[in-house]
Amino acid sequence: MGSPTATPVVDVVILTWNDGALLGTAIESVLRSESVITNVVVVDNGSADPAEVPDRVTLIRLEENRGVAAGRNIGIRSGSASLVCVLDSDAELGPWSLWNLCEELTRTAAAVAVPCFVDQKPTASAGAAPTLGDKVRRVMGKTNEYRPQGSHPNGSSWAVDFGIGACQLFRREVYEEVGGIDESFFYGPEDVDFCLRIKRAGHDVVQVSGLEVLHPPRRIHRKPITRRGLAQAWAVTRYYSRHRGWIMAQTKDAGR
Repeated sequence: MGSPTATPVVDVVILTWNDGALLGTAIESVLRSESVITNVVVVDNGSADPAEVPDRVTLIRLEENRGVAAGRNIGIRSGSASLVCVLDSDAELGPWSLWNLCEELTRTAAAVAVPCFVDQKPTASAGAAPTLGDKVRRVMGKTNEYRPQGSHPNGSSWAVDFGIGACQLFRREVYEEVGGIDESFFYGPEDVDFCLRIKRAGHDVVQVSGLEVLHPPRRIHRKPITRRGLAQAWAVTRYYSRHRGWIMAQTKDAGR
């Protein structure tokens, strides 16, 4: 296995909220990363029992839950590395996962790289920009996958419109160019919106296979008429209103 010209330096931001032992597993997986220098920042989003982290890790405690987007922005903006990885507290990296994601950005000049998760189809976590119909089908429990961007080539990576925020590696300069993660989304679909704004700014998002990244599959929602479900529906409506024209143009061009 080769190595980049210079050892990559990555700010890794892990958001936690009442996650208990899961957080420790995520942190340790980052600290075990090979051939990458990691600056780990944990943002405790108002946990009832404040998170505890190793000495090598920076901890930022928030007094209340500020939401996924705001919490991640706080962690990202506390660092300065040119590469940033946001990682869910229930995700676990393999030893070479970060290195391979960094190599993909170097090789392709893409702005964002996301993994295929172990024992999941690529379309479980990335694909073509979701239409309103796609979101409705997911909310109604009709599917737990996204539409593919196109046929996947035989290579180790391919273009996608987005990848979920459970694990995203991106260039800080592009993050700043698009104004960061939109904090008007409290919880979802801020990750899709972030990727689409990057795509619309002329940059590429790629999905990479074989990275040994673990993350539990997203649950299919079967009870949308709840307070959280209604809030999610409002967020999805805002997302689609913002990107509707671009999504329709992409869908038409791709013949989907």
